Amino acid sequence: MTTTTPATPVGPRRAPRPGPPTASRARTAATRGTAFALAGVVVAVLAVVDLTLGTADVGALDLLRLVTDRDDEALAVLVASRLPRVLAALLVGAALGAAGAVLQSVARNPLASPDTLAVNAGGYLAVVAAAVLGLALPLPARGLLAFLGGLAAAALVLAVARAGATGPTRLVLAGSAVSLALGSVTMVLLLVFAQETTGLFAWGSGSVAQSGLRTVLQVGPVALLGVAALVALGRRLDLLALGDDAARSLGLDVRRTRVVVVVLAVVLAAAAVTVAGPIGFVGLAAPVLARML
Repeated sequence: MTTTTPATPVGPRRAPRPGPPTASRARTAATRGTAFALAGVVVAVLAVVDLTLGTADVGALDLLRLVTDRDDEALAVLVASRLPRVLAALLVGAALGAAGAVLQSVARNPLASPDTLAVNAGGYLAVVAAAVLGLALPLPARGLLAFLGGLAAAALVLAVARAGATGPTRLVLAGSAVSLALGSVTMVLLLVFAQETTGLFAWGSGSVAQSGLRTVLQVGPVALLGVAALVALGRRLDLLALGDDAARSLGLDVRRTRVVVVVLAVVLAAAAVTVAGPIGFVGLAAPVLARML
């Protein structure tokens, strides 16, 4: 007697559910980590090379001898000129880069930066106006004045840009117009009150070679705290990039977050202006280069 087993109905097989893309994310994270590590190494190497360059007859071998022998001339050149220059360049680059990235994120505009929003021009005008009035301000007060001037200029640019149709072109045009206007007023003050503003011509050209070590050490903690605060607010900035409605639905106070990060960006721009004067393009280009990594 033969027994037959009933055939099991064969239906369409379900495709297995794809698992979480952990491998892809791990590769992406590793690639980004490698890119940032290489960028850090390049910056460190360039900083060391910059320490060996200058008008004084002090080369790399003279600086290496400081490890074992005391050379007063080489030590004076290093501490008084080259080390402040390198530290100022690192401080200004980090401050303007972070400020530019935040302003681009908040404005949702890749052309936003401390330069295009007239923050640098506003800070410079405020410092020049104080010199015209005969106010001999210490460094902290000068930095605060640059902050207030930059904040007022940025608010004016945003108000002009939002008065009509929005768009990257309008923001750039508004920023350029305000920046040129403030720059013209600054130049008039420098020419009319040449005696009161002695020394501000070179400072206004923007250079990291004019800062002493004391200036860098006083402004450096402010810039570091500002960058650290922006890093801590990184997740909120990511939510803000989704749009106001999406960010509000996720529980983010959009208005407060935008005000806080803009104030921090202006603080960083004011710190850079205090150290090296108004320097443009860094805040515009640095975020773009960072996103390419």
